Amino acid sequence: MLKTLFRRNQDDFQPLFETPEELTVRALTELWVQEAFLKKVFKQARTTTNHPIATELHKTHRRLVEKLAEEIHREAMKLPLYRLTFERLGLKGPTLAYLLSHDGWALKTLPREKLILRFQMTSRRKHRKRKTRSRLLIMVARSTVLNNHPKYHRVYQKYFERFKAEGYSGKKAYWKAILRVAERILRDMHSLAKNIKQTPDT
Repeated sequence: MLKTLFRRNQDDFQPLFETPEELTVRALTELWVQEAFLKKVFKQARTTTNHPIATELHKTHRRLVEKLAEEIHREAMKLPLYRLTFERLGLKGPTLAYLLSHDGWALKTLPREKLILRFQMTSRRKHRKRKTRSRLLIMVARSTVLNNHPKYHRVYQKYFERFKAEGYSGKKAYWKAILRVAERILRDMHSLAKNIKQTPDT
């Protein structure tokens, strides 16, 4: 019975196998998700409420969210996979930390094909019901394009130009290219995770 439950709902059992450092990052990133939503609420309130207190709330909360992001990065650097991803791929931030603290086990144990399925990278069409892990991976991909990441921005440009040449509209070509960037990031993190598995951190 327990074995069947584990096979069907592996995510529910993962906290039992995580290190204290992983649990800390997991908790902080879950807090960050909640605070990021509140950040949007305060920002909207600032634009719709003509009162100084609304502006003060927005500024104060934004500073706290930025401080939380810095703390997440500091704690996440204790995780071998996050540290390698930061050092070798040049990626960082709360979104990445959330992914690695919640799905690090999948990157380390699942074969590439199942990982692609898990993150819903198989379809080139925009999913209406993407899971959180898939949406966050796409957010990381978009961030690399927005910030002109030396590697992933080139990947984006390559696919964007290809899809435009195939007759796709700019918006459609952009979306399909972003998915390709997300898939490349996933493959790169999977390679790093396999390296950690072969040469554990000491």
